[in-house]
Amino acid sequence: MVITKFIKNIQVKLESIPSVGAIFYNAIIKRILSKSELEIAQSIVQKIDKGVLIDVGSGTGFLSIEIAKRAPKLKIYGIDLSEKMVEIASGNGREFENVNFKVANAIHLPFKNNSIDFIVSTGSFHHWKRPLKVFNELYRVLKSNSEAWIYDGCYNPPNEEILKLKRKYGSFQYQILSRIQKLHGFHWEIYNTKIRRLLEHTKFENFQMLLTDGWMKLELKK
Repeated sequence: MVITKFIKNIQVKLESIPSVGAIFYNAIIKRILSKSELEIAQSIVQKIDKGVLIDVGSGTGFLSIEIAKRAPKLKIYGIDLSEKMVEIASGNGREFENVNFKVANAIHLPFKNNSIDFIVSTGSFHHWKRPLKVFNELYRVLKSNSEAWIYDGCYNPPNEEILKLKRKYGSFQYQILSRIQKLHGFHWEIYNTKIRRLLEHTKFENFQMLLTDGWMKLELKK
């Protein structure tokens, strides 16, 4: 099956970022992505401002912390496979009582069935070795009528999207951003073929794919 071959191809990628990579990400990559992640944080708190949220693949904690700042009644758990990422994130978010970071694997989330109000993930989907299991695990922990927003890089999007990004970020920063998206994401056509078919095999019957600010957003509703 094509879907099986696609999943196997994903499995060859690293799932956990090494310590050196975590330090580099915290110093450089986070700054480049911060503008778009701030907008994601704002979109989330307009959708939900209390309850329990999981940030899957939370990295050094930027998005989780920005959500925590804006929604003090929302309990946020940032999970990541990298111990170094969790260590850095915990330091970055130490002044916020409503955010907690822990080492955990997304295929075995440490949460009960139907206990989570919202899930977000930015830039981690391409690392998932068993994406079908992860999506079904997200489904398990989400409450009924709750949503998961999964963002990952999208390179070679339609020309109108490229022009929009150049106007927003400037040509130089767009070139950097596009390189990051190519290294940390999927081709536009892959989303609309193989990844769409992958989503059709998950327990999520209600989903849509939206191109937004250089990301492909997978919007999944239980």
